Amino acid sequence: MKSLPWLPMIMAALLLSASLLEGQAADTCSATIQEALTTVQDSCGATGRNQACYGNFSLRATPRENAVSFVFDARGDVVSVGDLETLRLDGLNPETNTWGVALMKVQANLPDSLPGENVTFLLFGDVEIENAVSALPTISGTTTANLNVRRRPSTEAFIVGSVAAGEIISADGRNESSTWLRIRLPDSDSYGWVSAEFLQIAGDLSALIAVNPAEDAVPFAPMQAFYFRSSAAGTTCAEAPQNGILIQTPEGMGQINLRANDVDIQLGSTAFIKAQPGGSMSFSILEGHGRAAVDGEFVEVPAGSWVEIPMGDDLSATGAPSDPKPYNDNALQLLPVQLLPREIIIAPSLTEEEIAAILAGG
Repeated sequence: MKSLPWLPMIMAALLLSASLLEGQAADTCSATIQEALTTVQDSCGATGRNQACYGNFSLRATPRENAVSFVFDARGDVVSVGDLETLRLDGLNPETNTWGVALMKVQANLPDSLPGENVTFLLFGDVEIENAVSALPTISGTTTANLNVRRRPSTEAFIVGSVAAGEIISADGRNESSTWLRIRLPDSDSYGWVSAEFLQIAGDLSALIAVNPAEDAVPFAPMQAFYFRSSAAGTTCAEAPQNGILIQTPEGMGQINLRANDVDIQLGSTAFIKAQPGGSMSFSILEGHGRAAVDGEFVEVPAGSWVEIPMGDDLSATGAPSDPKPYNDNALQLLPVQLLPREIIIAPSLTEEEIAAILAGG
């Protein structure tokens, strides 16, 4: 059989070509990610309370019914989160130089008196989020006397605060007879009731929803409650973070309350969440501390661990959170935490023994 002296050279050339193509793909992927991160930093730095910023291509926003008309098509565009019904982001595609990134600043249960302090949501990759907060009509008014704010619409109810004469208040509910209005206490995240007799109202009280005091619950702020899903599909790009949402609360503000996919979250830190319909939702604490609950049963989640919650096809929780467990250090180190307002170091994964000791108070 004849030898083919040129065959080894062809094989070597093919291997070299494949290696070069792989290196070029990695360079392209890295460039796409870095360009997107720089774009978000440059375009979304001025995002204010209850606003969403178009960080990087490509995103598609669906407005809520009766929302104010808005444009949300290009990097740097800003829209009120209260006007958003859904926001859909595209996954990483180095060939088209696209990687969907959006930044949101949400008030949640932070007081009105601290407009510069907000909960930051950073969405990236193949992610979709839906606003689960019903838009309540509000009416403003001015107090004509010093008023007690009560837990229920009754002069016999417990006093939870007060407002001075001449203060402007915003009401989002009334009792059936419209003699009491539900307001948010100034400088607080709490709600209470004041007598309508001592208010000058700018508007028609019948526009407010009638609230049953026996079922009265603190209303959520825009996007404080939401449904979301993230694709579990991977990518050939080794530098790409997983699709999902980073959430960071402001320092020194205590526990912030959120609801994601019917999971109640209390957060005083930085977290990363992912969810797949018919699969599960993951809740990882990167620094600080968090809690997750379904039907009121809270599970403590220390930094360096995560919990898993089963999800139905409709992205509603179908069971309680798991016990906290160690997370994947390598995967989480790729998350773009540099875009968050507070600089953090992602906590190394705890061991099962360390988690058990922390939960036991050791």
